[in-house]
Amino acid sequence: MKKGIQLLGAVGLAIALTGCLGNNAAMDMHDHLENAVEKEQVFQEQQSPLTEAETREHEWYEEMLTLSDVSEIEPLAEDAIASAEERRTLIENEKQSIDDAYDEFKEIESYISDLEDEVQSAAEEMVEAMDARYEVYQELYEEYNATIDMDIELYEMIKEDETGIEDLEEKHEEVNSAYNRINELNNEFNTKTQEYNDAKRSFYEAADMGVEEPS
Repeated sequence: MKKGIQLLGAVGLAIALTGCLGNNAAMDMHDHLENAVEKEQVFQEQQSPLTEAETREHEWYEEMLTLSDVSEIEPLAEDAIASAEERRTLIENEKQSIDDAYDEFKEIESYISDLEDEVQSAAEEMVEAMDARYEVYQELYEEYNATIDMDIELYEMIKEDETGIEDLEEKHEEVNSAYNRINELNNEFNTKTQEYNDAKRSFYEAADMGVEEPS
């Protein structure tokens, strides 16, 4: 079973001001931007346990395929189902973090009209980049939740005596295809994240704000 275990990209680390440059609107925007980074910390914290759960389930699934005794398969299947439900909780925590960060980010829009033209243009590009990133995440979230349901269906099928090989192979391929799509969305999300980080950096430069990214 192909698993979508790529880590997702984070928004850039909080950027510290090194001087009092930039106008008041840009400074206020800076506060919201860096608060958004902090609110995505929960999102980052979910990545490792999600990956570990996916890997663990994959190993259990592979072991189940080597067994013929239902009494041996069933406990592994139940463990895999429980793990899949744990992933559902993790992905909900992840989404809440992304939503909270996005809401914080959107607070900057009320300041954009107060910026000089060049800075305003950079800010608008940053907003477009974040909106695109958020949109991809929403699709990723929906697709990932759907694959959890499909995983559970697969684990339920494999522990049933009456499940035929063809039915199992068909479900296996369905799950495989779904995780291919997850990987595509992961890649797209990471690309959108990088584009946002670049746009954010360009905004700070356009606003002539003295900043220093932590090492």
